[in-house]
Order: sequence, then structure tokens, then C-alpha cells
Amino acid sequence: MCSISNGRRFAASWLLLLIPLGMVSGWWAVRQPDRMAPRKLPLSLETLWYDEYDLSAMALRGLNAELGRQAGAASPPPRVPYESFSKAIEAPRALRARYFLEYPHAVLVLFRAGYWIQPAWREVSLPPALPDAAYHNIASHDPETDDQFRVWRVFAKASAFYSGVMAAAWLVLIVVLEWLYPASWRGGSFLLCLPAAVFFTLNRFDVLPALCTALCLAALAHHRWSWAGIALGVGTLLKAYPILFAPLILRYLWPHRQQLLRFGSAYTLTTSLALAPLLFGADFAAVIAPYRYQLFRPPEFGMTIYGCLLPIDLAEGWIGSAFRWSAMGGTMLAALATPIRSLPSLLRRSALVLAGVVCLAVFYSPQWVLWFVPFVAPLVRQDTSLRWTAISLDGVNYLTFPIWFWVLPAVGIWLGYADREFDPWLIQIGNFLRLSRFLIVGALIARLLYADWGIGWRSGHYPVEVGSLPVSRS
Repeated sequence: MCSISNGRRFAASWLLLLIPLGMVSGWWAVRQPDRMAPRKLPLSLETLWYDEYDLSAMALRGLNAELGRQAGAASPPPRVPYESFSKAIEAPRALRARYFLEYPHAVLVLFRAGYWIQPAWREVSLPPALPDAAYHNIASHDPETDDQFRVWRVFAKASAFYSGVMAAAWLVLIVVLEWLYPASWRGGSFLLCLPAAVFFTLNRFDVLPALCTALCLAALAHHRWSWAGIALGVGTLLKAYPILFAPLILRYLWPHRQQLLRFGSAYTLTTSLALAPLLFGADFAAVIAPYRYQLFRPPEFGMTIYGCLLPIDLAEGWIGSAFRWSAMGGTMLAALATPIRSLPSLLRRSALVLAGVVCLAVFYSPQWVLWFVPFVAPLVRQDTSLRWTAISLDGVNYLTFPIWFWVLPAVGIWLGYADREFDPWLIQIGNFLRLSRFLIVGALIARLLYADWGIGWRSGHYPVEVGSLPVSRS
């Protein structure tokens, strides 16, 4: 019996190794050195590994920053028809006063580094209107002139650099989960080896703030309060969502004011670096523009909870804003209402707040699956229900994007269906996946509520868990 169990563990370990290796190998196999779009495979199977769109956005934002332009445009540039894109970017015209930047300024360091590794890019002749182009057009464009081929080679090399950095961060995150987290938390890094986690690691930069969040939790577990504040602060500079966890950590540290002061001071000083662009020529409008855009993004219907489990009217107007802010604020207040007695409780409440934000968002952003890993990975070792919930959440995200979004329409064409014949099937499958995703997140929320407040909250008894704070030495 023991040998069978060991054999299963050995096979599972190899499977978890082969999945990310296959994803990384597939990414490099389908990428092209002179285009952002990948090599085409039957049934659009190249999309199982590679997504050129966010990588194109990163490369374009890095280019604009390297050109010394001021960020702060209120909206992204419009897309133009594919067949007229080359003419549009080659036509001489004045650039807009500002370029569009939807990401915090801090992440421009990564985007610009894609050009620092190839300093000869400045010798390339850029099409006059290219910096103001829509990144969707750049992602799908086939170069038509020698100069365009040279420019797109620069873009492709920059995107390969980004993907390499994010793959390295993914490996470091595994090290943090398995070596820096407390021994009782280890064993959940397999969540990073699931298809959606690897896909979004290679094609988005969300693994970077997830790594910073994990480093913060590891520092808290080892009583390194200042380092925890710095790590969470860096994560907040890269993407705003880690700010959600700062109030929960302060609540956890509240009985121990010296530790609270050290964490809070380090976090505040680090996040204040968000204003650093003001010292290098940016104005206040440029600094706050990415945050304003993300907070007030227009609704994207079709894959959100609105029109599925909630009325679609709650996504729009002041009523929708009031509903979302009230619901998210109520979730945060509930998480802060009672003392956070242990680090596992902090993990659960942080994941709960994050789940509320993800559910109520007015746009679909599947890379959110990476945000949960630092909190859920330590809990799945001793919670079978939570483990399968996390696995299912990864699976349904990958089935939705890229499989449903890209592969299934190609399958319909291969089967001989016209678009209007296959669209009803596609819509119904998409609705099923959307409902499944929110039901799985609901199961995650229910499990977190039960584990943290179920029996203990009603009886007033808080179980002693690994990770409780030591008595303050102050």
C-alpha cells in the first residue's frame, strides 16, 4: 500500500512538472521573432500557450515611456480596421499630448527594461503615428515594410524579456511557498503549476504583485514586520489590489503596537514612492490617471456577474457604484470586525475580501486567479474542500480563456458551422462557464466563512492556530 501511495505521489510530481514545462515550451515554440502574433496552428491551438495582446500593451507603454512622453490620456486610442492600420501609422501627424497608461507608473520599470536590453532599438525608424496606436492593432499586425519588420522585432524581443522575467518570478514564488512559508503551510505550490496559473504567468505581469504579497506573508510569519511592509508596499506600487490587505494586517497586529508601527511605517513609506514620478517630470494628472481609469472603468458585459447572478443595472450609473462600494466596504468591515487571532485567519479573511472584489468587478480579468495563490496555497494542505475549489477555479478560468474565447470558435468553423449557426452554442457554453466560475467563487467564500467564523464565532471560542503572534516584547 505504501509503495502505491509513493508511486502516486511520484506520478503527481512529474505531472505538475510537465504541465509548466509544456506551457513554457509551447509559448516559445509558437512565438515569432518579427511579429507579436504567434505562429498559427490548426483550431487556434497556439492560444493555449500564448496571448499577444497584453504583451503588446506592455511593449507599447514601455516604448512611450522610453520616448519621454507624458502619461495621462483619459482613454485608450481607438482601434482601426486591420487592412488600414499600416497606412494609419505611416501617415505623418502630431502625437497626442499624452499617451494612455492603465498600469501604475512603477511597472514601467519592467516595461522599459525590455528596451534597455536592446539599446540599438533607438536606431530603428518608428512609424510616425505608432506611439498613439491601439495595442490590439499592434498585436495582430503583419509588418509590411523593412522598417516595420525592424520595429516589430524590437517589440517581440521586449515581450520575450517580459515573459522571461515573469517566468523567473513564478519560480521564485514557488520557492517562497515551499521554503520561506512555515513548514505547516507548505505543499500548496502545485496551484502555480495548473494551466491557468502558468498561462497568465507567461502572458501577464500579475505574478509580480502576487510574489510581493507572498513575501509579505512570509515576513509576517517570521516576525519581520518592516520587511513585510516593504514587500506589500512594492506589490501595491505594481498593482493597486494589495492595498486591500493592509487594513487586515494592521488589524492582525493591533494588539502589538510596536509591530504594527513598524509594518505601517514601512508600508506607508514604500507606497509613497508612487509619487516619485513627480520628481522626474510627470505631473499629478499623469500619476493618478491609471488609478482613475481602473476605478471607473466602463462595464464590460458578457462575462461579469451582472446579467448572470445580479441584475445588469447594478453595473451602471450611481446606483451600481453605490452598490459595489457598499458591498465591498461591508465585506471589509466584516473581516475587520472581530480580532484576527492567527496568520491562517489573516489568510482566510484576505482571500474573502479578494473574492468579494473579484465577484463585483464590472470587467472580466481572468489573471485574478494568481492573486489568490499566496493566501489559498497555505490552506489547501489541510483542507480538501478548499483544495478542490482552488483547482476548479483555475480550471474554469482556463476553459473560459483561452479555450472558450479562442479555440471553440475555431472548432465551430472546422466543423463547418457558419458564425450565426454556432454563435448560440458558443453563447450558452460561455454562460455556463460564467455561472460555474461564480458558483466556484461562492463555494470558496462559503468555505472561508465556515473555516474562520463557523463554529468558533458563534461559541466565542477561537482555536489556537500556527502563526499566532508572540507576546510583545515592548
